[in-house]
Amino acid sequence: MFSNRLRKHLPTALTGIILVLSLLTSSAQGNQLEPPPGYYVLPPYLLPAKPTVLDKQLLVTMEKYKVVGLSAAVFNERKLIWNGSYGWADLATTRTVNAETLFRVASLSKMITATALMQLYEQGKFGLDDDISQYLGYQIRNPRYPDVKITFRQLLTHTSSIVDSGAYNTILEETPALLQEINIQDMLVPDGQYYDPDTFGNYAPGTQFSYSNFGTGIVGTLVEKISGLPFDKYCTKYIFKPLDMDASFEPSDSINWQNTAVLYRLDASLISFRPTKDNYNGTKPTPTTSAGSLAHSPAGGLRANSVDLAKFLQIHMNGGIYKQHTRILKSDTTDLMHSMQWFGYSMGGFYKQKGLNFHITDDLVPGKRLVGHSGEAYGLSSDAYYDPDSKLGIVFLMNGANLIEANPYYSVENAIAKTLFTTFAPKASNKPKQLKAKAGASFITVNNRKIFLQTPISITKTEKKQLLLLPAITAADALSAGLEQTDDTVTFTIGESKATLTAGKASMTVNGKTLALPQAPYKQHGQLLVPVRELAAALKIKIIFSL
Repeated sequence: MFSNRLRKHLPTALTGIILVLSLLTSSAQGNQLEPPPGYYVLPPYLLPAKPTVLDKQLLVTMEKYKVVGLSAAVFNERKLIWNGSYGWADLATTRTVNAETLFRVASLSKMITATALMQLYEQGKFGLDDDISQYLGYQIRNPRYPDVKITFRQLLTHTSSIVDSGAYNTILEETPALLQEINIQDMLVPDGQYYDPDTFGNYAPGTQFSYSNFGTGIVGTLVEKISGLPFDKYCTKYIFKPLDMDASFEPSDSINWQNTAVLYRLDASLISFRPTKDNYNGTKPTPTTSAGSLAHSPAGGLRANSVDLAKFLQIHMNGGIYKQHTRILKSDTTDLMHSMQWFGYSMGGFYKQKGLNFHITDDLVPGKRLVGHSGEAYGLSSDAYYDPDSKLGIVFLMNGANLIEANPYYSVENAIAKTLFTTFAPKASNKPKQLKAKAGASFITVNNRKIFLQTPISITKTEKKQLLLLPAITAADALSAGLEQTDDTVTFTIGESKATLTAGKASMTVNGKTLALPQAPYKQHGQLLVPVRELAAALKIKIIFSL
């Protein structure tokens, strides 16, 4: 049997009790044919010598969803709480996953790339609403909107109108090796060799969301142009080395390159896996010779392990500092990156709220507002998020699985995330939120976290009390609420409760009931301002206001 042949070669240090969680019942009965050459079936998983309840739960989930290998970490603001590794890093050699196993983490990379750029931002090297053209040295314009600038903020919120289509998509699908050589300018200016108008969406920059890997590639180029360093070298010098991370956008630079997980995609029969990426076969990857950032894939090319990614997320959870002595960002910068910058409905509802290349989601774990990012590529699925309220974070990386039932996350992602939060989350606090605001300020503070606004705070006085009016996007961020908008009407959602407000209307509808408002919502600088104290009370959210 194929699975028995693999079992004979298990490393001696990992022999012992084996949990027979075979994914192929027919194979165990001797009815399954050998897979085609280059394809592999899963051998039974190994069970730790002293398995915990958590070990067993995760292995059952892996069995259900045919996960090849899993590495996971749980952390709070002070320390790594737990990490675990299961399954296979390489099916051909039966190399197992361990805490040091590197994964190509796909779009988790975008958090690193954004952090690199924002380090330069806080040094005063550019403004978020500056035209990126003046920093690249050549003009970039959507040809359908030639008078509208494209900004740093738009790149970091996927609203630049630069999309994953046109020449970029064609090269990625047909000649991906070309990205190792191409000058990004040749794809962005009209006289460039690879220029294609369809690289730009049919909407003005800043008006719509379209998830863009190419846009993040441009962010990497901006890091190079502004810092004067190659993108991968910059990240190593200013992020990975200070945090003592074995991580790199250049695979040949990784200390543990031999312990890189091979990525696998499940075949259509849901029986065997084929390797898709990082199948080095014991040969060190050749260093990339191109000087361009696209060669290192700022959007998805990071190799890292789960424990080191937990360090990176701790930085963001702690306001830019690690273990009280290593600072890579200012606290205002991390708060700005996590402040809700865009809301809407994109990719089937997967994206509803976005910071500066940080995803804000209510959908991974029921009842949890999480900040971080997910990734998917070449069969891999990855997630790295933390809860700003409980100060608990999780990272998990899978190098192959049956990725089914996306709603909007894959079922295996929901199952693993829920298991980890259920196991480690502290008891829910009934303490009210502390919200502080000052008229005319550019931010509010909620539980010591700054939420930055693009419209100054408005505080008005009535006979009985002060009214705090905030942009709807800021109110949703402060209340950890979902937000939808149609024209001049916004709807806030907390669990099963909904509150709907309309510009110029001095009432709101809450779960079918109409409640009077002391002041009608109104538009200012394109933002709809809503009364936050009244909204919070209607949605039964406990908040202490300091105005």
